[in-house]
Amino acid sequence: MKEVIGIRRSQDNLIGMLFLVPNVVVFSAFMLTPVLFAFYISFTEWSILGTPSWVGLDNYVTIFTPLPWENNWAALRTPDANLWWWSVKNTLVYAIGTVPLSVFGGLGAALLFDKGIRAKKTFRAIYFMPVMLSGAASAIIWRWVFSGSGILNYFLEPVGLAYNWAGSTDTALFGVMTIAIWAGIGFNMIFYLAGLQNIPDELYESARLDGANAWQRFRRITWPNLSSITFFVLVLAVIKSFQVFAYAYVFSENGGPYYATTTIVVLIYKRAFEEGQMGVGSAMAVCLFLMIFAFSYYQYRLRDNNEEAGY
Repeated sequence: MKEVIGIRRSQDNLIGMLFLVPNVVVFSAFMLTPVLFAFYISFTEWSILGTPSWVGLDNYVTIFTPLPWENNWAALRTPDANLWWWSVKNTLVYAIGTVPLSVFGGLGAALLFDKGIRAKKTFRAIYFMPVMLSGAASAIIWRWVFSGSGILNYFLEPVGLAYNWAGSTDTALFGVMTIAIWAGIGFNMIFYLAGLQNIPDELYESARLDGANAWQRFRRITWPNLSSITFFVLVLAVIKSFQVFAYAYVFSENGGPYYATTTIVVLIYKRAFEEGQMGVGSAMAVCLFLMIFAFSYYQYRLRDNNEEAGY
């Protein structure tokens, strides 16, 4: 009897392994192999054509030199000093400006459209519509809005506030951030709506009977029950903000003006595919991967510690 059970378990394990094989093959071919190859290329000098030549850490030295605090923080004040640190600064500004507004904007929209308002399904569709547009299409639309002859200046010109918002180094990045917030609110709203609909109505009814007002119900019931959704949405929003490409590249045409919208991924694309410096571009991609990995790992560790502490 034990031998029969052992044979059946072996057969079940074999069948399970066979089901996993297609997924493992696809993951290895299209995910793992390119990542490992990029890591190898980051230590070489290669222009796609020819054979890569090993240069060790030279690409990383090229990226980080000069360091941001050298020459009175010149690398953060002008792109001429070091374009890598300049792109990191632009990406951080973009992330800080877009993540909170898109996350809490999505929460606010979900709270609004979860109520019994008229035509709430229509409003949900309108808010989610930007998510269905490609990044390039969204950037083109908003570039037309913020250009010197765009629709925004049509309303601002009579009051003397017309400005080339998309073509100025002072405002171009904020135009890109507007696109991300516009699309991010609808994207995050869907997750929060799913979370709100999973909260039992009995909890709210009990709170009302106890005399809790709207803010107390939100603080004691809604927000704690949405903690998992908020964690997921926050991590995903930060990762997306560090990977922004289409909005920045298309909105201001190649990361301009004067590198004002050059983010990390835009710089990686320029170095690797426009200038043919695949080694330098791969080294930048490895650095970006390490930054995202460090943030994600820290967030998961922080969440685990909070759960152990009972928060």
